[in-house]
Amino acid sequence: MPRPSLRCLTLALSAVGLLIAAPALAQDSYYTEAGDSIGMMSTSAPDYYVVQPGDTLWEISGRFLGNPQYWPRLWSINEQITNPHWIYPGNRIVFRMGTLIDPPRVDLDGGGDRDGYVVQDVDYNTTDAACGPDVRFNNRRPVRGYLATGFLADKDEIDIYGEVAKARGMQTYLSEPDLIYLKVDDPEAFNCGDTVSVFRRVKRKVRHPESWRQKYGGLYEVVAEAVVTHRNEHYVSASIRQSWREVTRGDLVGPSMTVAVQIEVGAPRGELEATIVERTQDEVFSLTTGETIFLDRGRADGVRVGNTFYVTEQRDEYTDLKKEDTKLPHAVIGRIVVVRVDEYSSAAVITDANKNLGVGARLTQKLE
Repeated sequence: MPRPSLRCLTLALSAVGLLIAAPALAQDSYYTEAGDSIGMMSTSAPDYYVVQPGDTLWEISGRFLGNPQYWPRLWSINEQITNPHWIYPGNRIVFRMGTLIDPPRVDLDGGGDRDGYVVQDVDYNTTDAACGPDVRFNNRRPVRGYLATGFLADKDEIDIYGEVAKARGMQTYLSEPDLIYLKVDDPEAFNCGDTVSVFRRVKRKVRHPESWRQKYGGLYEVVAEAVVTHRNEHYVSASIRQSWREVTRGDLVGPSMTVAVQIEVGAPRGELEATIVERTQDEVFSLTTGETIFLDRGRADGVRVGNTFYVTEQRDEYTDLKKEDTKLPHAVIGRIVVVRVDEYSSAAVITDANKNLGVGARLTQKLE
């Protein structure tokens, strides 16, 4: 008969050590969560423990083997436990007394309806699978205020009264309620209480991202609203009533423009498609909810204030980083609502987005 190898003897001695170090383990008793002996089993049946809520192999090892540090041993000799952190109430851990040849092992099975803890039946409500395109942001938002301070226009289309020439104070950046002095062509045309908008050009030319010849003029941003308080033969004095960005000397002054709207947002309805051609944020920032963007569709195309559009893409972000795959179905990544309409362009606000929305993003009211 061949002599056992040193490795076999080591494993056997380890198995004996595991048994000796487990004084709390009884051979014939069934234990509850508290460790109380409930009933006697036949000597041929293995001891077992039914996992209770909150149990871990660490606690079970400490309770039955006398040392919680033994949990890696229990896990290492039980291949059926794929993750030591994943044992569930109702699982049955069976302790089998081993021999030198067959070391102790713990089995995990799902028998939970005979004795011990029973997992209650759970009812599930079944629903039909949602079939169709990847549509999100269909929820209706109640009426709320949106701010759209930007607009697109050619310089000769804008009624410019003059500019902010000076201000009362040493600060560079002005805001409410700072007093500013306006240099205008005809001070006599203004009366105390008149409201004017202060704005600036932030981009000279806006072009369509897919058609360089298609132009939309410059990008302007309304930075404040001011109220006329006084005039003389040289200047019109005005107090900044509300500012959305800092006011600086040199900013333009023109008629009062509406930049805030109250509007309800719903699911897109219609057949129109459009493209984002510009945004008011600097290029270094990402487009997020609340930001103003501009569409290449306007009043002549049937766009009206309150219209909503889905923002979509056709892309596998892992493989299609630079170019979309037009064979893929459209996936909705955002929603916008129109707040101002010009003849051939519109201003809109991003109401929903689950990723960054950039210039060139496609908009649609209907998904196929």
